[in-house]
Amino acid sequence: MEAKKEFRGIQDNDCRFEGKVTEDPVANGDYMFLKLLTTFTHKDANNQFTDIDVEIPLMVEPGGPVNVVRDHVKAERHLLAKCQYRAWEANGTMQHAFVVKQLKLGHKPYDGPINQGGNTPPLPQ
Repeated sequence: MEAKKEFRGIQDNDCRFEGKVTEDPVANGDYMFLKLLTTFTHKDANNQFTDIDVEIPLMVEPGGPVNVVRDHVKAERHLLAKCQYRAWEANGTMQHAFVVKQLKLGHKPYDGPINQGGNTPPLPQ
């Protein structure tokens, strides 16, 4: 007879982060890793609310939006990331990250003229 599974009530492991990518994403095999700078609001000892910067570790697994990250995300890009928290052990050390399930791309830094071939048409006068 199968052991009875414990009912643990309602559980949800979904989160969203909106912010700016702090450095270019790093590939490790088929995985992509990036860091997102965002803030949280904290009430200090003087009862004043302040925004505290926090850097969120994000991981994109194979089957996730890896190509979007590889082709469209670099430092300074703004993102909305829909994630789930995950922890694992690697070489005896606990690791953790938020696994990206969906990305919405925000604005990005100016990369220069779209037409890099030197044939940019003149502006209207």
